[in-house]
Amino acid sequence: MPPRLDRSLAPLLVLGLTNVLGGTGCTLEPQDVPTERPTMVEDPLVYADPRVGSGGFGFANGSAFPGAAAPFGLAKVGPDTRGPYDTINFLHYSGYWAGDDQVRAFSHLHLHGTGATDYGILGVMPIDAFEASRFSAPGYESHFDKATERASPGYYEVTLDRGSIHSELTATRHAAQHRHGYPAGTKEGHVVFDLDHHLGGGEVTQAEFTLEPEAQRIRGKLHHVGGMSGGFGGYDVFFEARTRAAWKAAQVWSNGDAPAEGTSGSGTKVGFALSFDLGADAVIELKIGLSFVSLENATENLETEIPDWDFEGTRAKTATAWSDLLGRMKLWGGTETERRIFYSSLYRAFLMPTASSDVDGSYLYGGEQRTADGFSFLTDQSLWDTYRTVTPFYSLVAPEAARDTVRSLHAMAEISGFFPKWPIATGEAGTMIGASADVVLADSYIKGVTDFDAEGAYAIARRAAVDPVDPPGGRGGRGHVVPYMEYGYVPSSVGRSASHTLEYAHDDLALGLFAKALGLTDDATMFTERAKNHRNLFDPATGFIRAKDEAGSFVESPYNPYSISDHYAEANGWHSLWAQHDIPGIAELLGGQAPFVEKLQRFLEESIADLEERPIEDNFASAAPRNAYWHGNEPDIHAAYGFAQVGRADLTQKYVRWVANAHYTDKPSGLAGNDDGGTLSCWYLFTAAGFYPIPGTDRYILGTPFFPRLEIAVKGGTIVVEAPAVSAQNIYVQSVTWNGVALDKPEILHGDLAQGGTLHFEMGPAPGPFGVTTP
Repeated sequence: MPPRLDRSLAPLLVLGLTNVLGGTGCTLEPQDVPTERPTMVEDPLVYADPRVGSGGFGFANGSAFPGAAAPFGLAKVGPDTRGPYDTINFLHYSGYWAGDDQVRAFSHLHLHGTGATDYGILGVMPIDAFEASRFSAPGYESHFDKATERASPGYYEVTLDRGSIHSELTATRHAAQHRHGYPAGTKEGHVVFDLDHHLGGGEVTQAEFTLEPEAQRIRGKLHHVGGMSGGFGGYDVFFEARTRAAWKAAQVWSNGDAPAEGTSGSGTKVGFALSFDLGADAVIELKIGLSFVSLENATENLETEIPDWDFEGTRAKTATAWSDLLGRMKLWGGTETERRIFYSSLYRAFLMPTASSDVDGSYLYGGEQRTADGFSFLTDQSLWDTYRTVTPFYSLVAPEAARDTVRSLHAMAEISGFFPKWPIATGEAGTMIGASADVVLADSYIKGVTDFDAEGAYAIARRAAVDPVDPPGGRGGRGHVVPYMEYGYVPSSVGRSASHTLEYAHDDLALGLFAKALGLTDDATMFTERAKNHRNLFDPATGFIRAKDEAGSFVESPYNPYSISDHYAEANGWHSLWAQHDIPGIAELLGGQAPFVEKLQRFLEESIADLEERPIEDNFASAAPRNAYWHGNEPDIHAAYGFAQVGRADLTQKYVRWVANAHYTDKPSGLAGNDDGGTLSCWYLFTAAGFYPIPGTDRYILGTPFFPRLEIAVKGGTIVVEAPAVSAQNIYVQSVTWNGVALDKPEILHGDLAQGGTLHFEMGPAPGPFGVTTP
């Protein structure tokens, strides 16, 4: 399967269509009301709405998961929907699109914010009547009114028009709980379990189940081959489902046969329907435990995490887990809209990766079962995206998540022989480019996340990066490192060669800093020098990073920097120029501060004009990629912070405010593109805080804070970001102090922030002298 085909190409296939359901742009909350004076947000859960980012069109689809989940939860139970564009993949990467009005089923595993489909398995649908001619969950899909839909961290509800069934969902890490309410006086209800249910591009190749009426439970498993997991042959999911009440009848089916009474089924197109006599409360309650490892573990996960039938208790327990995480950033001031954007972003930062290790610590990866001792094993890691913002965010705000991430990646590398690029479920999808795990390891280690086998992890990463002979198992993301070492760049005979070179150079810088922290000075010197290799692709005639062939000649003539060609990964020449790890080097190549600033301003101003012509709303005009600055994709999202690194911090302050204001809202269309496991969300969180990371290093670039006060709990204390005069007009920084000491440049180090302290910004309506220098 071509990697991420849907994300790269599919939206372009429908640009000729003409309209889109307007409801996806609806505001989720009451009209915005500014706060009269800076007051602290007492309950961040009030402002976190999982539906933000669940709309948008084409490349502007946020792909947010709106259902019920615990932080890093395996069980992500939510609606899979259909609407005016059926179930077309590029709108349904999370199973749901905000413009839809039909629920196909409630399924139990989902990705968040990705640009490819997978999961969406084990579909469950409550119904008012079972018909033998319709024996799949989508056969009972139901229209719903958006006004009945509610979502909050760990909870989702909607009323299905078919049967007027009020469905509520909540979840723990490894289990889901359902409560389906029927109209008062309803005597009978039914639930369809569709083991064949999946999202587009997937297939359930085998499934089986056994009903145990006396125990009021169902045990089963299925094998799913998804759009990404198909890269390693798919994965098994084991489940145990329990019903609060005994069912009075069961219809089972498999292999295309008509439903019949029975207690088991196996094969393909497998499922069953349970019928219940409803009591006075007219409710059907279910709970389902999940595991990638075994049936026994699915049972233990369920019994440990949801031991009773207290739906509200389960919901409250998960809400508390979310409240603890969201409470690490305490906000003062801001409008109601800004607060919703902020806390919805913070919520999305912890939806992925997925904690797939069971309650006993066991997990499966690459066909090998192991036990996670002292950490949670995390899969579903969109590393090419998340290394840019999510990794640094965890290193600062959630070091336990950073620890779990690096320990998990090291375990994967021990099993397979290489670090993965995109691990999902129980294996490596192999999609995207670069050795992004190198940046993750380095970023975590040099920022104090040291409770993992750093030497062992470094040795595996180094082997893939320098050995002339492929290591056992391969090189993972370093698959083209041999020509990279030979030529000083990846040649154009390799697809996406310019982007490969850029990624490898950033990976090399990170490995160099990792080596330095480990005391490996020779390696540090070698990798730091290699980190300049992207400069070998700079063309002074055009002023861009371009692909070269083995002979050292630039290819693609005439060259068009606006063209998204095969030489770049999801990008063009404009997007790819601003090498995040080497902004001063790029400025030097362009001729210094003035030409660098002029070119970067042009890049952003062209995007401003484009966005005015094609605003990010739910329509086809916003579906196509942006030829200039493109916040809906990762390669250039750091670009506005380049100004501050060449002595024009005032322009960083101007443009990051524009990026945030133009690309983030509290609507379903509130993200500029796929959130990619929280990547765009963490961009906003850092930017709103007034500082932004250079991933794989200990450096943060200062920008402009959005709120008068923000407190961030970190390992060594609390960071207090103060900007008492900040407003929609006062966006320019006049001066900055750290613990009362004036800063002379727009930069701060992790070692300072991690101990806690006060970062004070004096703000004004016009550019100030801070961070502004002349050559």
